[in-house]
Amino acid sequence: KMIRESLDTGNSFGRFRIHSYAQVLVSFLTSLSVPIIPPQLFPTTEIDSQNIQMCSRRLLEELPPIHYNVFVYVISFFREVLQLRDRNLLTPAKVARICCTSMAPGLYLDESNGSELKRTGMQLIVLHLLETASI
Repeated sequence: KMIRESLDTGNSFGRFRIHSYAQVLVSFLTSLSVPIIPPQLFPTTEIDSQNIQMCSRRLLEELPPIHYNVFVYVISFFREVLQLRDRNLLTPAKVARICCTSMAPGLYLDESNGSELKRTGMQLIVLHLLETASI
């Protein structure tokens, strides 16, 4: 609550754990009326080691510019979080799931045929981008 209040008022932040900042970011992203990753960009084919690079590049190229900027910022933020994994006990797979649930919440509301393929594919793409040296 104090982090949100600081954001709203422009006051300086106190000392908070990185988990608190991450939770505020996830909460904000999840509440957006338009998700960062639009549903039409969810993967429709199985993602594997042969096509992960191409699918990741396609996602980045097809994101609208403002969505791309936010996406890159969020991935960069969580890369920093993962550098502290010995202290915060997060894994790249868990962070990928967090990113997907916050930037593509529709993936987790969809129960239609193929929704599991889309969820798994998107998590693999985000995991790849979290672990790649550059976007």
